[in-house]
Amino acid sequence: MKILELKNISKEYRNGENKLLALNNISFEAYKGEFIAIVGPSGSGKSTLLHIIGGIDKPTKR
Repeated sequence: MKILELKNISKEYRNGENKLLALNNISFEAYKGEFIAIVGPSGSGKSTLLHIIGGIDKPTKR
């Protein structure tokens, strides 16, 4: 049974003219009983992804 699904999620931060694309078109599914690890280098968007999943932040584009 699917318990989580993200489709084409993007998150962009803006500072005046500058923009930072933290997530670009991310999609994945999680199923009951699965263990999932989110790994990557510093600044790759791990916390941003978790904030969107947890409802703390909203994606820029869905």
